[in-house]
Amino acid sequence: MFEYLSLYRRNAKGQHGKVLGFTILQMILCIILPSILMFALMFAPALLSFTNTDDSTIGVAFIVWGLVISLVFVLACIFLIFPMYVGILRYFASAYTGKPFSFGEAYKVFKKGNYSKLIKIALLVFLLYVALSIVIGILINMLFVIAITPLAGAGFVTETTQLQELSVPMIILSVALALIVTIVAYIPYIIMFIYFAVVFMVYIDEPLIPTMDKLKIAWDILFKSSASMVKLFFSNLILYIVMMIVMFAVIFGLAFLVSFTAVQTDMPGLSAILGFVVLLITFVIGVYVSYLILGSIVAYYFVGRESLDEINHQEKREPDHQIENDNDL
Repeated sequence: MFEYLSLYRRNAKGQHGKVLGFTILQMILCIILPSILMFALMFAPALLSFTNTDDSTIGVAFIVWGLVISLVFVLACIFLIFPMYVGILRYFASAYTGKPFSFGEAYKVFKKGNYSKLIKIALLVFLLYVALSIVIGILINMLFVIAITPLAGAGFVTETTQLQELSVPMIILSVALALIVTIVAYIPYIIMFIYFAVVFMVYIDEPLIPTMDKLKIAWDILFKSSASMVKLFFSNLILYIVMMIVMFAVIFGLAFLVSFTAVQTDMPGLSAILGFVVLLITFVIGVYVSYLILGSIVAYYFVGRESLDEINHQEKREPDHQIENDNDL
């Protein structure tokens, strides 16, 4: 089941700490910090409240500015975040193939010529992701609403942060349903993530071939090569399920802890401290599981690409053999 993960861990032996460290640094520098900055800029119109500007004007400014920041975020995804994601994949690919690499390896995606082709792929990936997410989101939201309906209007917490009277079985059932729906929701996203990651791996391997060829090669690796997409999918799904279960346990466990202890202790900052602990734990878990998933996809790509090349080579040889046989006749 975890064939490709084991293959990556074996081939990249001795490089895991380096890849993970570089990945975390790149995520902080090029993804998390820009995202935080753009989120903070969304509240820039609030500065108007310190002037004589009326509330209606401030409200309009928030809407217009929000649209501007949203557009900037989309552009940042296409021109910065997606390219840096490919740059991070270069760490994984180099570690797997045994090639030496440095922190600057990720920035090779911005080289002249390569970058323009990467932007074309990033734009296509973004449009495909948005279109499929709309369809998937509508279906999943319907399921999620059904799952949490038993808790609607009841609420978990009162003004004193104590749990309201709600049957324990109902809480467990609703939480379980929400967990199941969350897991089901990400199944199509896992498939999309695998495909898009393989597309970007094709770019890393052959950056100068036409964009549509990259998409086709990635599709053939998934559905034509001898590499098992089923094994990769279920191994990633299991990793994701384990991650979600652990995260749910941490979040709900600390939420219950806060609800039962905050009132009894004179510690107004307890909720903030536990919230930071939850954020830190979920970040560490998310990064580690993402590292395992990306590593397995990289190994899957190289196995699939080698298999696909052999299949294509064999298909090219068959007509030649047929011609030779016809000549012999």
